[in-house]
Amino acid sequence: LKWVIRSSTRAAQKTPSNAEEQIYELFLRLAFWFRDTDTRHPSLMINFDQTQVIMADTSANTFDVEGSRQVSVLGKEEKRAFTAVVGVSASGDVLPTQFVFKGATERSAPSSTARGRDEANNLGFLYSLNPLTYWSDFSTMELYFAKIIVPYFSRQKQLLGYPDDQECIVLLDCWSVHRSKAFRALIRRRWPWIQLRFIPGGTT
Repeated sequence: LKWVIRSSTRAAQKTPSNAEEQIYELFLRLAFWFRDTDTRHPSLMINFDQTQVIMADTSANTFDVEGSRQVSVLGKEEKRAFTAVVGVSASGDVLPTQFVFKGATERSAPSSTARGRDEANNLGFLYSLNPLTYWSDFSTMELYFAKIIVPYFSRQKQLLGYPDDQECIVLLDCWSVHRSKAFRALIRRRWPWIQLRFIPGGTT
C-alpha cells in the first residue's frame, strides 16, 4: 500500500474519550463467546476490512520551467483505483483477497492472461464488479461471504470436527453497509451460525 500526501477533504472521525473502555468491553464479549460456545479454536473468528488501491498516480505536481504559466501533467483527470477486501483469521490464516472494480463486464477486471493471474486464481482471489463505483457495496459483501468467508469456516470446522452449524464470528468495523438492517438480515437468513461483532466507531 503506497501512502501519498493528500489534501484534507473532511475532518477525521474523532476517537471516543472512552475508547480504551469500549475496546476492552469488546475483548470481554469475544472472550465470553469463546467460553460460552465451547469454541476453542481461533480460526473460527475472522476480521476483514476494505482498502482503496490507486493504480494511476494522480498527483498534480511535476517538474517544469520556473515561471511557467501552464503546467501539464498526464492523468490529472483520471482516478483509476479498486478496492481490496483483506481478511485474516485469529489463528493467523490470511484469506484470499477480493478485488472490486468499477464496471459491468469482465473487461473491467484484469485480463485472464495478465501476469500473475493464474497464481492469484490458484490462491482463490475473487474479482468482483460494481457497475457504479469501485467501492464495496451490499452485493460485493454478500459475494465475499459466500465465496471466501463461508468456505473458509466450513473447511476449518471439518478439520476440527465441529458440526456444520458451529457458531463462528466475523469482526467488522462500523461501516454503514455492515451495520445496515438489510445486511444483518442477510447473514441471519443465509448463515445463521455466523455472529457479527462490531469494532466500536472511531477506534480502528
